[in-house]
Amino acid sequence: MSMKYKPEDLTRLPRSVEYKNRMVHLIDQRLIPHEFKIIKLETVDEVAQAIKTMQIRGAPAIGAAAAFGLALYAETAKVESKEEFFNGFYRAYEILKNTRPTAVNLFWALNRIKHLAEEHREDSLNEIRQLIVEEAQKIADEDVEANLQMGHIGAEILPEGNILTHCNAGSLATVHLGTVGAVLRVIHKEGKLKLLWVDETRPVLQGARLSAWEYHYDGIPLKLITDNMAGFVMQQGKVDAIIVGADRIVANGDFANKIGTYTLAVLAKEHRIPFFTVAPLSTIDMSLKSGKEIPIEERKPEEVLTCGGCKIAPDVDVYNPAFDITPHKYLTGIITEKGVVYPPFERNLKKLFE
Repeated sequence: MSMKYKPEDLTRLPRSVEYKNRMVHLIDQRLIPHEFKIIKLETVDEVAQAIKTMQIRGAPAIGAAAAFGLALYAETAKVESKEEFFNGFYRAYEILKNTRPTAVNLFWALNRIKHLAEEHREDSLNEIRQLIVEEAQKIADEDVEANLQMGHIGAEILPEGNILTHCNAGSLATVHLGTVGAVLRVIHKEGKLKLLWVDETRPVLQGARLSAWEYHYDGIPLKLITDNMAGFVMQQGKVDAIIVGADRIVANGDFANKIGTYTLAVLAKEHRIPFFTVAPLSTIDMSLKSGKEIPIEERKPEEVLTCGGCKIAPDVDVYNPAFDITPHKYLTGIITEKGVVYPPFERNLKKLFE
């Protein structure tokens, strides 16, 4: 499809992650909204730590950061033989692979570079290094292009009015623009978005800290609500559609997204509100048949026991799953860069990859 807008027409934000001068540059998302800071990482371990501690987060952004981590290894590894290079490459691959288990883009990006390096094992070491760096950059550039496509496609099908979103699937969660973020930015540009409802997204507040910050920065009209207000806002007739991101979509259309998404999906069905997820093809994992097979990351109790560094609960046992699974029966459609997938999802997702 022809696209009306370029990324620079839709946001003033820079890319969330880049690779320059043998360093991975990324926006430290833990500091927002208090401080906007770009940090520079010089080792694979630093990149892995940034992913683990959510200095960078969001499935597509994690994938690009991991790819750049391998590019960083490729350019800086001080080795004398290909065997030594590949031994170190596989170590870097494992370090990055073991950072966060739910976001499938992480494994997709790492495996794409691993397969390329192995296919060119007979090339010279310098050629292999260069290929890895170029492929990592392609992964980042393709993510921006996919988001732009999803923005235009989503804008064509969403109703005019008020949209509700959860967590952050904006520019900060991808290389640029966002999945949900691109759709919101296009419909705002076209005057179709009256108001954006932003869930705060406990316990780490990605909606309050990140989504509210970046959409306000780009001039999108919004109201921030606590997660437990969403149902009442729907009941009042103040929501015309809900769009969320995804960290992994499986073959039958079930998907993992930030904890709280499932609750919204059930409420949306009760109130007959269209409910969409927006994600690139790299987020779709056709190797898993249902959402029950998706590994769910459980994070530290401190995220629930504290808020902004302040203790808000006694030292009790905590269950802190980072994601939940939304069954496909609650989905109106899946917006991808190749078009909108509607039910039956199992058959129509398969068509995407034929």
